[in-house]
Amino acid sequence: MADLTNAARNHIAELVKTGLSPDEAALQAAKSVYASVTSLPGVQSVVAIAAAVSESSMIDFDAPTPQPAAGNAPATPRPKKRTVADHLDSALDARKQPELAGMPAKGTMKGSPRTAIDDIADAVQERKNSEKMVTTVSEMLQMEMSLFQIAPWDNDLRVIPNDLGRSAVFTTRNKGQKREACEDKLIYHYNQEVEITYTGIELRADDDELVWQQILEYAKHFPLGKKVEFTLYQLCTDLDWHVTPFYYKRALSCLKRLKATCFSIKSPRHSTLKNLSLLGDFDMEQLGKKRAVCKVELDPYLVVLFANDHYSKVIWSKYRTLSPTARRLFDYFVTHQKPYPLKLETFRLMCGSESTRKNKWAEQARGACKELEDVSLVEKSWLEKDFIYCDR
Repeated sequence: MADLTNAARNHIAELVKTGLSPDEAALQAAKSVYASVTSLPGVQSVVAIAAAVSESSMIDFDAPTPQPAAGNAPATPRPKKRTVADHLDSALDARKQPELAGMPAKGTMKGSPRTAIDDIADAVQERKNSEKMVTTVSEMLQMEMSLFQIAPWDNDLRVIPNDLGRSAVFTTRNKGQKREACEDKLIYHYNQEVEITYTGIELRADDDELVWQQILEYAKHFPLGKKVEFTLYQLCTDLDWHVTPFYYKRALSCLKRLKATCFSIKSPRHSTLKNLSLLGDFDMEQLGKKRAVCKVELDPYLVVLFANDHYSKVIWSKYRTLSPTARRLFDYFVTHQKPYPLKLETFRLMCGSESTRKNKWAEQARGACKELEDVSLVEKSWLEKDFIYCDR
């Protein structure tokens, strides 16, 4: 079937020929869209219907269908407006609470199969959330708000969004292994309700995670969308890396990888984030032989990952000294107020490790637990019967 939008336009054009005004024709066409949603839910794709519903959300569907004007008949008062979304919400509520609508309680128990109306309602809500997110971020940009105003942290701390801390976005694979080139790769996440897909070069906890957290520190007081300047010397110093050509090159490689990231993150907390990059624009200006100035900006939509305190803080002087495996373990611990026991296999998946020897991986996990205790980031951490435990 033709695209819903084009079909609606053609319908409107035909109605205008009968004498209806464009607004009146649009109303009648929208009624037809609603009828197709409720009576023939399989005719259109869920995405197309959701788009039509959202775009028609201001049309009064309880008003009588307009007829071609005949004289100067007095206008009849219209009842309270109900949008397409209102109708869908009512239909969905009736399914969830059929006794309120005088319907038999069928298919309302937990675990009952979903229907087209459920999918459409979810798609409509997703579209609403997406539009709200775009509006909110646009307002933040206009008001020149900074990340610090959304997620404040002290200068001796660094931060990580909980959704990244509980996932395998930053891996612990061996330095000798070539980084994987990912294309729409599904990234493991501890919470099955969160879905992350990634396109770009594999990111690692050993360096990319630290560089990105330090960039967040530089950018936290700057308005979103504005470029932040720092030198490679400054970056290496703050990372506690040696100030040598090797580490300059390493830092620059991290910046390039972070710029070339493309994430899609779907979470119950927010609308789906699409084409999200961990760094926005990036450029470097060489000022003499020994001074290179980097100019970066954050992707404004990163603020969504930090919203509603959904981020965690780490003590930088201790955190940056950890081995990649210990750092990933602490990422899990710090993103939970009271960490649940973590399965050894789940931890391996969160690290993106390709280890196939269970005993060897268990030994690495024990070493990570000891590291965290030694630097006093946790009170106690230990491995017992294939589970990792922690006392914060």
